[in-house]
Amino acid sequence: MNLTQVQSYLREQGYDGWLLYNFRDLNPIAQSVVGLAHGGSRRWFCWIPAQGQPSWLIHAIEGNMFADLPPEIQGSQTRYVSWQEMAEALPGLIGVSKGRRPKIVMEYSPGNAIPFISRIDAGIKEVVEASTGAEIHSSADVAQLVLAVLSPKQIATHRRAATACLEAKDRCFDLIARKLRAGEAITEYDAAQFVAQQFTALGMEAHMPIVSVNANAADPHYGPSANRHSPIREGDMVLIDLWSREPDDPTNCFADCTWTAYAGSDVPGKVQDVFQVVATARDAAVRYIQAQLDAGRTVHGNEVDTVARDIITDAGYGEYFIHRTGHSLGPTGHYLGVNIDNLETQDQRVLLPGVMFTIEPGIYMPAFNFDDSPTAKGLGIRSEINCYMHADRVEVTTLPTQTEVRPLLA
Repeated sequence: MNLTQVQSYLREQGYDGWLLYNFRDLNPIAQSVVGLAHGGSRRWFCWIPAQGQPSWLIHAIEGNMFADLPPEIQGSQTRYVSWQEMAEALPGLIGVSKGRRPKIVMEYSPGNAIPFISRIDAGIKEVVEASTGAEIHSSADVAQLVLAVLSPKQIATHRRAATACLEAKDRCFDLIARKLRAGEAITEYDAAQFVAQQFTALGMEAHMPIVSVNANAADPHYGPSANRHSPIREGDMVLIDLWSREPDDPTNCFADCTWTAYAGSDVPGKVQDVFQVVATARDAAVRYIQAQLDAGRTVHGNEVDTVARDIITDAGYGEYFIHRTGHSLGPTGHYLGVNIDNLETQDQRVLLPGVMFTIEPGIYMPAFNFDDSPTAKGLGIRSEINCYMHADRVEVTTLPTQTEVRPLLA
């Protein structure tokens, strides 16, 4: 944690400070911010004021747990024994002055709009409010500032992972095309194993991707396995969703891409039409972010989701877009920062400089007849790109972006 950066943010937003609370690993955000591997067995608080040094309220029998804190988070410690003493000590911890209601942030999300940030229970919120009179706001963005802003070194690892993902995707589509031209059998599982092997060859972690055809691709989180998979045949739609990162360092960042191809020479018009709706939504989301930045306005995750979702809804496919537009990306595939979401949650976090996320709208129709076959095959189209926020621009890091469905046998 960069204490100076955090305190500058708190002052800019008009907050008196950030009150971290934990009990038995209830709040992993608090643990990560202060550098504790585990939460302990008793309740503790850490107060990070907008100015000055942090201070702690801890139980008398757990002092040893806080003996080796990172230097910037060390501060004075007040110890309590009873629950009454704990509540009585809280006003002094945050420096409550008579006649003034402090404005603080905690891991609280009004209406549970952002479940990731909802890490304090209603009871402790009541205790803090009753004992201090504090006005409690959400720590969503300051937590994101500490936990989800990536370093230049991490972004460099992401760029290499993005190059590898795009290359592995191309190799897999080429393999499918060769097999089909030669009249040889290939399944979703075969293709997924091939991608994992290519990741190893490219110096990346060997993650098994999603390779899915037709109606299977209409299930966004379908994954082939040795026991459950479908063949890939000429005339099928093929979706590949693949992700990986460099090995050996847990802080290395993932790339995560999705492309769609047609196992034939002439992509059906119905497929192209659906893809263009998805691609239009994807690109509109990116343009919206940049337009907001150009106008000097703050951009929030839920707003971007709405932009993409409205385009798909206006095209008549709204009921078939059944997940958020994007997720935070970093050292884990779904990371700790803002999601592009106004469907599953109301992610009102800011797209801060240094955060990374996906944009991946999709349309999923299990019974769609895309080529006028006697039986509808089903269709799932998703186009996923990765975006990195600079102070004045949004960068798509997974170029080239897919602009049309790839015909594998053309």
